[in-house]
Amino acid sequence: MSDCPRLGPDGKCNGLYYGFACIKDKCKMEDREASCPHCIGGDYCLKYGRFGCVGPSNCATKEDYLTYIRKARDRALI
Repeated sequence: MSDCPRLGPDGKCNGLYYGFACIKDKCKMEDREASCPHCIGGDYCLKYGRFGCVGPSNCATKEDYLTYIRKARDRALI
């Protein structure tokens, strides 16, 4: 990932991990974009026009998408 388009001139990430040092092969941004045709920028869903990429197996319908987002949010609050 040394040729990462999201690596700024200061060596920090301008993408999903904005402001932090590049974590190279541990970065999940490339994995998300490669696995989901609707995901851009690492975390924006073109299909539903919202931030929060949930992966192609969780976004068949808008209800599936929102359910996944709610569950992830609830897990984060615990």
